[in-house]
Amino acid sequence: MNATSETIQTLRQLLDSEEQSEGLTRLPTNLYQNTASYIQRLRKSTDANTSDTSSTLARRQLWLLEGMSRQLVHRRLVKAINTGDARQLLPEEKYVYELCSEFERIRRKFTDAISSGQPSVFILLQKNQMEKMVTVSFQRPFGEIVGFDLNKYGPFKVHDVAQLPAANAEVLVSNGDARRIYPNDTL
Repeated sequence: MNATSETIQTLRQLLDSEEQSEGLTRLPTNLYQNTASYIQRLRKSTDANTSDTSSTLARRQLWLLEGMSRQLVHRRLVKAINTGDARQLLPEEKYVYELCSEFERIRRKFTDAISSGQPSVFILLQKNQMEKMVTVSFQRPFGEIVGFDLNKYGPFKVHDVAQLPAANAEVLVSNGDARRIYPNDTL
């Protein structure tokens, strides 16, 4: 049995086990790192432009590995979120779990404000959004702009990084003039 078959078989067994168990199952501590490394090696050895049998088979194996990995992560996060118990998650899964939990907390507060008739919450959210600053990196030269906060910014050269009002950054990003930088993002 080759390494691809073993990797696919291992992932399939772990996914089946996770789906059959009510609680979180124990995973090998290096599962995601090993799977990602294997996918990287398989990608490097595969020519996406050819239709020979080995390339077609390798692309199919990549599709299986990627799909099973996504399913496994999704299933485990849903279990952890639904139970509120993340003790059996791997450290890298806990990173995503904490972000999902924070999103759910904020979403709940938002919908509760609607349900309980608290329009002041939305006035505060609008104000916060208008004052929010976003970090962007310019993808092309750009002249001076007046921000929604009425301050002047720029001019900018390619790869310049700047903090701009969120509304201005959104327009620049959607036009392809800049890309958003997430300062606290480790991924």
